[in-house]
Amino acid sequence: MAIAREFLRIENFEGPGLNRVEEYGDWCVGIKNYKPANDAAEFTFMEKHLETDEVFVLLMGKCVLLIQTAEDKIELCPMEQGKVYCIPKGVWHNTIVSKNAKMVLIENRNTSGENSQVFDLSPEQLSGLKQELKAHL
Repeated sequence: MAIAREFLRIENFEGPGLNRVEEYGDWCVGIKNYKPANDAAEFTFMEKHLETDEVFVLLMGKCVLLIQTAEDKIELCPMEQGKVYCIPKGVWHNTIVSKNAKMVLIENRNTSGENSQVFDLSPEQLSGLKQELKAHL
């Protein structure tokens, strides 16, 4: 027996990267899976959102949040499955994931490149972070 979509919507996403599966009012819910730009060997940047917090819940696999806590100081925060991680607007961050990672992402539906910023990490920063990440992924 199937329940009509007007009473229940069930969404899934198995492809690479992010897919917004539900939007309501100002918010959206997405499923974020592995993509090469979030691989420990491939990432090159940090980002921040200027107008909204961003929330992640790790469902499966592994993810390490990179959080810039001070000028040139980037902390690693290994995520635990089922816990809610909220990155306040204006905080530089990135998600580094295992190939089998799956997360729920919640953010303002108008979050985009127009109200976000990105900066490229230096070769020295990347080398140090990639070395640290080996212990977590």
